[in-house]
Amino acid sequence: MSKPRPLSPMLSVPEKKAVTAEVFRDRHFFGSAFFSDIRDARAALSAPPQNNHTQQPSFRRNLHLRYHRLLSSAREDPCAFDETLAFTWHDAFRPHLRHAAASLRFEKAALVFNVGAASSRIGAAVGRATEAGVKAACAEFQRAAGAFRAVGEMMEGEEGATVDMSLQAAAMLERLMLAQGQECCFERALAAGTSPAACSKVARQAALYYEEAYAAVIAPPLQNHFGRSWVSEIQLKAAQFNAEACYRYAIELHEKTENGEEIARLQVGVNAIVNAKKTARGAPGPLYDSASRLEQDMNLNLEKAKDENTRIYLIRIPAVNSLAPLPSASLVRAASLSEIFDAKTESGDAKTENGPQPS
Repeated sequence: MSKPRPLSPMLSVPEKKAVTAEVFRDRHFFGSAFFSDIRDARAALSAPPQNNHTQQPSFRRNLHLRYHRLLSSAREDPCAFDETLAFTWHDAFRPHLRHAAASLRFEKAALVFNVGAASSRIGAAVGRATEAGVKAACAEFQRAAGAFRAVGEMMEGEEGATVDMSLQAAAMLERLMLAQGQECCFERALAAGTSPAACSKVARQAALYYEEAYAAVIAPPLQNHFGRSWVSEIQLKAAQFNAEACYRYAIELHEKTENGEEIARLQVGVNAIVNAKKTARGAPGPLYDSASRLEQDMNLNLEKAKDENTRIYLIRIPAVNSLAPLPSASLVRAASLSEIFDAKTESGDAKTENGPQPS
């Protein structure tokens, strides 16, 4: 087997920007003990960063969590008393678009979205070369998945919001974060020397999550809303993990001397990468390199398997459409709201306190 391939980059979600406004003008709508804190916490969300620390995703996440806790402690909903009061947020992916709503539920949903976005950025930035790093990244992606799922639930029934807050976007982002968490589990399984058959199941589930995210991102209303590089990265990741599943499964077949199916599975995996590379334009260079390395490894094994079949086994190669779907195993889940609101992240790689862990 060839040398380990470099770890591929992860996608992170940008933060929604709050429009600066003097909200909560009348302290009558809240308990007096909360009014000043709520007003200041809301203002802090749109204040320009003072230094590098205040730009860190962990710092931003804490700001949003604190404001959410304060809103949840408020005595009344101001929107029920003041029809002129509205909360305004920009679309995370198309900042020139924005939506205003006289809805405290919309305000809280935007906060939860940003908590998920911050968790995704923390997870993407963690160094995954160590077991501690890959576990920390996985926990953050599961928190992000849970946050985006909650956004979808909170926005059900809300009308006119920007695309990033739609039910379709929430579902897509949840699947994407689960895919990246599952990818972390695959990396962890490889590092631990897990059997090829088990690694194949983990890779196949990562591919399924990426496929679901890709299907959503190329369909209305998400179509053309995300950058081309985003779409291409999701597409190429789906192909890469389908290929990884075939590659690991073929290793198991080789050990069982099931040469015919081994050849078929390897060919399926190679084709998946070749076809994706033709259309997935704009994905990061390291991802192309990782996919190309996998393609080379598979071609090497494919040539060996074909040679052995010609010289020794003489087994008929099954048709691709006759192959059974590869088994899969999910090792991740979307975090609960309680886990998300309790999230605490320290500075530095791989320093994340208790969060959802892969089983």
